[in-house]
Amino acid sequence: MLAVNEKTGVNVNLYSVNCKNDGTSVYANELTLRLMGFDDLKIQGTVPWREVLNPFYKSKYKRFHFPVRTACIPERALGTGVIGKILGKVIPSYNFLVRDTKSEVFLFFSSAQAPLLPVRGKVVACIHDITPFRVPWTFATGFLDAHNGAFANILNKAKKIITVSEFSKRDIIDYTHIDESRIDVVYCGVNAEAFRQPLDREPIRAKYNLPEKYILYFGTCGPRKNVETVVRAYARLPETTRHEYALVITNPTEAVKTCAVENNVMPHYIENVSAEDKPAVYQMASVMVWLSIYEGFGLPIVEAQAAGTPVVCSNVTSLPEVAGDAAVLVDPMDTKGTAAAIERCLNDEPFRQDLIAKGHENVKRFSWDNAAKRLHDIILSL
Repeated sequence: MLAVNEKTGVNVNLYSVNCKNDGTSVYANELTLRLMGFDDLKIQGTVPWREVLNPFYKSKYKRFHFPVRTACIPERALGTGVIGKILGKVIPSYNFLVRDTKSEVFLFFSSAQAPLLPVRGKVVACIHDITPFRVPWTFATGFLDAHNGAFANILNKAKKIITVSEFSKRDIIDYTHIDESRIDVVYCGVNAEAFRQPLDREPIRAKYNLPEKYILYFGTCGPRKNVETVVRAYARLPETTRHEYALVITNPTEAVKTCAVENNVMPHYIENVSAEDKPAVYQMASVMVWLSIYEGFGLPIVEAQAAGTPVVCSNVTSLPEVAGDAAVLVDPMDTKGTAAAIERCLNDEPFRQDLIAKGHENVKRFSWDNAAKRLHDIILSL
């Protein structure tokens, strides 16, 4: 047990906190910002060795009010070549690599960040989901090989694993057969007030050249996001509906653009929506459609609900758990059913208002403050 007023030292791996349009990055950033508010934690952060080459790197992490240090060399250099083998003998642990011999807990927000070196301390690692193992066809072979090694490494090192939904917890246990006591759920959160408050939308509309009325897909467009089915469902809408409501897609891939051309659909594409602009982009949408085939959580669902935007989403993996009764759940490959759900959200006003009200209620379950308190308690229980 800690003495009175003694703090638990926590080293937070910050490798992913500045990645845009990435749910893992949002999760890591929001929880780290809140963990530094607990008086019984003494936090320091670790960033990649390459940041030392950037003379402005400290500005990227200035929002964190704790020491942020670079690793002394790239860990991947260890064990490769003559120099790497020599370095491996003089750098015996991850603690030495990151210049931290005092922290008791080492926190990693991605299994890919887990160090190859031994860690002198208790490791807490987040596994958001096991997408590479459940839908491997959506990843390159090289990535899968690297992920297999990283996944086995983190399972071996972690005293506690956190994940983002009950679905993901059961899925990880089913796949790995780890003891249930080693894994806990720390939900994602949403800054509900920021998404709900009235905003000056027109400057945002002008900035992204957004249509007056639109149906929104928000997120990345990798294969498992199934955005091509969103395009095909939109193509099934009556011509009058498509004339009135444009389709807006964020961060499109060439595959999505090709699908749109093949289906005679001309979406409005936008890239890299800033965190500050995101609430207005959601608020101006008439409906948000999200047909992912596999998710550990699905943050855009609750963000849209917080913004007061009706949601049509997949009925698979974690999404029913996250959406609750506040979305229209559809088979993610059913274009006809999805098109019908979109039309109802647009044209049935009582139904639409009921979804919006239920959405505001549903997002109360997902608070970053509550998530941080949960993670804090897990760290102290180790």
